[in-house]
Amino acid sequence: MQMKKGIKNLPRIVGLTGVLIKGNEIKEVAKKLKELETTYCGNIVTVSDTKELENVMLHSTKPRESLMTYKSEVQIFDKIKKIRQRIKNYLQTLELQDIGVQPVRMSKGMRIQREPNKKSAIKLLINDFLYQLDNYGIYAGSIAIVSLIVEFEIKRRQAETLSLRNMYRSAITLCETVRHMLVSKLRDMLDDDQMSDDMINTEEVIMNFSTPKVQLFLQYLKQTFGNKQPKDICCLVFVERRYTCKCIYGLLLNYIAATPELRNVLFPQFMVGRSGIFHDFDKLERRWLKSAIQEFRDGEANMMICSSVLEEGIDVQACNYVIILDPIKTFNMYVQTKGRARSKEASFIIISSDLEKQKTSTQILQYRKAHADIGEYLKDRVLERADPQLDDINEHFQDDIPPFISGSGAVLLASSALALVHRYCQQMPSDAFGIVLPWFKLLEPEERRAFTKDWAQKYVVSLTLPLNSALRETIYSDAMPCSRLAKISAAFKTCVKLYQLGELNERFLPTTAIERVAEIANIHFEHWKKYGDNVTFKHSDREHINKNMKTYVTKYPEEFNDAMPRVGVTCYAYEISVEPHYDRNDYTSHIYDSLQTRRNYALLLTKRLPRMAEMPLFSHQGKMHAHVAEEPREVVIRTEEQLEQVQHFHVMIFRDILRIWQPFFVFDRHSNENSFLVVPLSATPDVGIDWPLVQQFQRLPKAHSRSLAERQQLPPPNPEDYVGTIVTQWYANYDEKRMLVTKVHTDLTPLSMMEEKHQDKNYYEFTMSKYRNYIGDVVYKQQFLIEVRELSDQLNFYVQQRVKSSALSKARAKVMLIPELCFNFGFPGDLWVKLLFLPSILRRLHFMLHAETLRVRINKYLGLDKMPQNGVDYRPRPLEIDWSLRRNVDHQGNAMYADDYEEPRPLLEPLPTKGVEMAMEKLEITDLEVPWQQYMEPRDIERNVMSTYPVELSYFYNFTKGKNDSLDSMEYEDKELWTQLQFKMPKGNIYSSQTRSNKLPAIMPSSTDNGKPVEQVELSVLQHSISNDHITPAEQGEFLAAITYAGSVDVFDMERFELLGDCFLKLSATLYLANRYPDWNEGILTQVKSTLVSNRNLLYCLSETDIPLRIYSTLFTPKYSWLPPSVSLPQNVKALWKEDPGVAALVGPHNLRNLSISEEELFGDGNCGKQSFIHFVNGCQANQQSHHAGLDYSSEINFCLGQVQMPDKLIADTLEAILGVVVKNYGLHHGFRMLEYFGICKPDIGKPLTQLLDLRLGGSRMRTNISQREVDGFLINHRHLEQNLGYTFCDRAYLLQALTHPSNPTNRLTGCYQELEFIGDAILDFLISAYIFEHKTRMTPGQLTDLRSALVNNTTLACICVRHRFHFFILAENALLSESIQSFVQFQETQNHRVTNHVRILMEEKDVQPEPLDSDEELEMAELTAKQAKPTISEAKAPKVGEFNISHNVDVPKALGDVLEALIAAVYLDCRDLNTTWQVVYRLFEPELLEFSRNVPLNPIRQLFEHKLAKPTFSSPVMDNNQVMVTCQFICMEKTIKVYGFGNNGKQAKLSAAKHALQKLAKCEA
Repeated sequence: MQMKKGIKNLPRIVGLTGVLIKGNEIKEVAKKLKELETTYCGNIVTVSDTKELENVMLHSTKPRESLMTYKSEVQIFDKIKKIRQRIKNYLQTLELQDIGVQPVRMSKGMRIQREPNKKSAIKLLINDFLYQLDNYGIYAGSIAIVSLIVEFEIKRRQAETLSLRNMYRSAITLCETVRHMLVSKLRDMLDDDQMSDDMINTEEVIMNFSTPKVQLFLQYLKQTFGNKQPKDICCLVFVERRYTCKCIYGLLLNYIAATPELRNVLFPQFMVGRSGIFHDFDKLERRWLKSAIQEFRDGEANMMICSSVLEEGIDVQACNYVIILDPIKTFNMYVQTKGRARSKEASFIIISSDLEKQKTSTQILQYRKAHADIGEYLKDRVLERADPQLDDINEHFQDDIPPFISGSGAVLLASSALALVHRYCQQMPSDAFGIVLPWFKLLEPEERRAFTKDWAQKYVVSLTLPLNSALRETIYSDAMPCSRLAKISAAFKTCVKLYQLGELNERFLPTTAIERVAEIANIHFEHWKKYGDNVTFKHSDREHINKNMKTYVTKYPEEFNDAMPRVGVTCYAYEISVEPHYDRNDYTSHIYDSLQTRRNYALLLTKRLPRMAEMPLFSHQGKMHAHVAEEPREVVIRTEEQLEQVQHFHVMIFRDILRIWQPFFVFDRHSNENSFLVVPLSATPDVGIDWPLVQQFQRLPKAHSRSLAERQQLPPPNPEDYVGTIVTQWYANYDEKRMLVTKVHTDLTPLSMMEEKHQDKNYYEFTMSKYRNYIGDVVYKQQFLIEVRELSDQLNFYVQQRVKSSALSKARAKVMLIPELCFNFGFPGDLWVKLLFLPSILRRLHFMLHAETLRVRINKYLGLDKMPQNGVDYRPRPLEIDWSLRRNVDHQGNAMYADDYEEPRPLLEPLPTKGVEMAMEKLEITDLEVPWQQYMEPRDIERNVMSTYPVELSYFYNFTKGKNDSLDSMEYEDKELWTQLQFKMPKGNIYSSQTRSNKLPAIMPSSTDNGKPVEQVELSVLQHSISNDHITPAEQGEFLAAITYAGSVDVFDMERFELLGDCFLKLSATLYLANRYPDWNEGILTQVKSTLVSNRNLLYCLSETDIPLRIYSTLFTPKYSWLPPSVSLPQNVKALWKEDPGVAALVGPHNLRNLSISEEELFGDGNCGKQSFIHFVNGCQANQQSHHAGLDYSSEINFCLGQVQMPDKLIADTLEAILGVVVKNYGLHHGFRMLEYFGICKPDIGKPLTQLLDLRLGGSRMRTNISQREVDGFLINHRHLEQNLGYTFCDRAYLLQALTHPSNPTNRLTGCYQELEFIGDAILDFLISAYIFEHKTRMTPGQLTDLRSALVNNTTLACICVRHRFHFFILAENALLSESIQSFVQFQETQNHRVTNHVRILMEEKDVQPEPLDSDEELEMAELTAKQAKPTISEAKAPKVGEFNISHNVDVPKALGDVLEALIAAVYLDCRDLNTTWQVVYRLFEPELLEFSRNVPLNPIRQLFEHKLAKPTFSSPVMDNNQVMVTCQFICMEKTIKVYGFGNNGKQAKLSAAKHALQKLAKCEA
């Protein structure tokens, strides 16, 4: 069809069809085609031009048509009469059987009710058998009756009640009797009564007991195909009924086997529509059906018997024979079947009786004429032709129900309303067992009186949408002349109402989550646009901003900016002291004593510093505390000369003493960033700067060697010159080792005998034996000796040292040196030792000042700055060490990166073992549509109906239906006892390691346990939420931890606070969205929430502040990537990044190192010399022609420019960590205000976010005005539930809603649990996370995350749900869900209701059913797509996930966890007190909280790797259709096995694969 060009605002539709008219409407073809064009406001087009039409006609289907007739006489057998009579008697008896109340359904016309389904199914099958018997003969009937026996046997096993089983048994008895009667008649042809029944399968018997139609058909096959090559045959045989296919297939198998001419020539197959046998497990038959089609396409089968399922819609190869065995009923069938004969010289054969010959001939002629008329009408239908007239269109469209036009001009037609309602229901959230369908009901005549006066002649239909729809009311149609129009009217009115509610968009399609997000983009996501992003962008539109790492300008603390000391200006000298917190002994004494002296250094700057917390440092000797003085000494530099002197001393510290100077550094006296000086303080109190020391050490003396002659000219060393100084061995390790003189031994000389190892030598002899070639001789043999300790090269003192005993003993060994052979720097040793810690102190002070800025800023925003504990008297507590963190150090003791745990990866595939079982050796695209291995699959009964054993029927049933319900086998007394005990929970400690005496069952709040009050476990975060009187000050150190990345390898980081902030953020977003958008369904809310709390949104929110510039994100390596204060790149070099970015992009670290900075340039105007600069630029440009071309060195030189690269996730984590600090100390209400501060949530007028917990979540679906009596009508034994829950409800409507599954259609009072589950999930996650945050302080952040995941995952929730017997109260109408729950309950009974390793590897719905991707998962998918040039799932010969995810794969129904979460939300909404809710949660989770805290459950992936024999290997993720697949190969029982896992991201897919592997291992080891 080509859309009419003149009509605007209508979509352009291009349709493709083989038949333009419907059924047998073959009269006035031209008129009907004209109406079709008018209906679609378009044109019917065949080809682009007339020349193309000639090509089409040349290659169109033109088979030879033949009409074959048979004699209509049919031999009447007495046996058939007896069979008919017996069947008639049985059907009369069937009517009298009482099988109980069966479900009833409306007919399509909605005017009558169908018969009870079970009886009508038997009647239908028996009548179908009689049809086969009459039309195809006794032999065919003997085959058809076996199909009935098989089907009734399966249905008998499926029967829910004894009466149904008896009914099917009687049907089986009838069929077996009929089968016996038919076979006995067939045996009349046998000569010997002792011959086997198999002897009746001869060509003679088959022909003799077949009808003339079948005889003609078989003769044609024998004459046409006898002794031909199989590859030359491709034949379709069309029959009318699905059971005829099976019957003719079975008959052909026997006939071909009995006919030598056809035995190796014809290979039949059949295909039909859906079978009644497989109603509950149709994937198995669909699998067999696809296999049959594939055999025919591959030539393995060359004859296909098929019903109308192949008339259209399923494509097979071109056939050269098409045989119509049953009468052609419609023009469509004639065109479609004939169109299958596409091969050149194909034959199209119609078989008809002689009595019907004239009628059939006439019918075929009419069909041919209609076909010719269509051809004539279409021959000139090219693209360029006149469109239908507008008058004709208007005349044609006279709707019974006027269309509805939206504000944007979109048109809703009544004809599309039904499909639209179903589409709307399908997109609503549901679990794997959910049935989300609209409910139509035809009103009885009496009910219609309220809607129309003409109630006897008119029809009214009501429509009720599922429980989780925003439209809760029942919609009634207008009174219409027929039920069909009434149904359409109801659907049409519903669509209009949904559109008005915003559930349908402007195009009258269901509003998607993306559209909902777009609706609120300007409210919640306006800030995205500032960064070139938009919340509505697809990932393909976001490629330019999808970089994980971004470069940020480092922000220096405000106190250090523009703080360079100046002449005549009062400066503040903040003394820095380092105090040892370890014992003094031989090993530690030299550092201990140096730190205890009164000589210190200070930071000299023109600004005051706030009070700084004491900070921990760690050396080889032990822990130390560094402290910045609260009150500074005021200093005034009098002259420019003095200023020059302290500046030179400052440079000397970092260049000469600490040796962390780069050759391209210059002193930057003009910079306003990080500009302050380090100066020595006099040991004399109140003196200030130690000017003599400053003047003496404008530069540290350069160590050099002294020849023997030079030493002979010098006087003997003076002992006083060496006390407490720093020396180096110029003869041993020139200018490298720096040693502290700890003692001057005037009582010893070089001729004194050595101690310990070298007691046989004196010091002179030992020195000469090793260094004679370097020193020549010792001049003064009677000089004193000095005892020294080597100083460490370590400069990062953040992490605790772990010194090996050998190193310790070596360090304790005394080192005695001869002064004459040492170079004495003359610098005070105690100050030198203290200066070693200076870089670590300055680096940490940098971020402590940032943390203090945040503390003050946030307190002021929250109005807490005036509180005594936060005001001017605030004194920070010492920085706290997170002892749970595992940190590594290098050989010098500097902190270093420690990679996260990563499973070992074998370099090679596992070696071949005794046997190799490939779960998918020849993997096809459909192989993983089902979860079972191929060898487990039952026999295809329909294709082997004549050779099926009863045991195969039993296996088939067990395979398709699972275990029988054990309750059916219970005796009546057992059932009574079970009914009495079903609500009682298991008693005692379910985990053997539990030591608590508390009994497991949850107790009512006012109850006691064994006469003792139930222990109350408090959460301080909830106590802080009561009022400002209960809060504690947020410490400077906590804010420092919140901005400290784990990769910086300090003794604290943000991960612990991030855990708390993350769960708080999700709780806040949940409450906020549930309040703001109460009529959105849970699926939409979940998607919007995921966007609101996504890393991308948090990134943009925090980027609106300057906090990203304050994050402590890099490992501290002062020698390589740290810029000392008042030091920078030369200004003209630095300017390149602004003035000439092209050259700047070429700069490498080797170019910077080649800069030659003279002493004058170092202290000059901040620029390098002109010639040096030109040489530098030329060197950078030369990189393009060298091996440096194309390399990005930004990460190595960013520190010189005051820049740092950080991952986006780090920014988002920082925001969550800051929230965690606020919530921990100030409670939830202040935390809510921080959401407004960061722009994550915006309050409504009159509804501040601080009151978020107090707001009534009053959506139309959340609460309705209903009485308790109405509610209690749905609740049964709710007292038992409340007792097990440990809470008594004031308003049981919340309880009712929490127990209502979406499949329950009857509870229209409250709706289903999905809204409560949405809230309860967030509340539970927050409370559990807060508990482990507060009580598990020794666990690593990774362990905390694992513990939280183990406690709140669906498997654990399901275990707790069934342990407390909540599953008995779920209101659901879904047999599969009930069976799945019962199966899980039975399994949990075997596990004593514990969450064991066997339970943790059960498959959850998220493991087998893809969930909508949240924003962060979508980002991961985009990254995987971008960097993966790997095969897709289909290319990797693996399945599409959607077909794989059927509910039968689910071991742990999600509904159990959802109900528990909904109950928690119901408790909260009923009591409006999180503390009360927490007490309920604690009682429910106490066994797991205690057990898992002692032994954190292993992640299934880790568990698989720790299996001794499995040796697993995982493939790289493969992605297709927004799903990820991971393969896991492992060894089980000396066989190599492969399993597959699927998920929304690589982690989930890998986890799913590991679970599959563990399940197989568990079965093998059972």
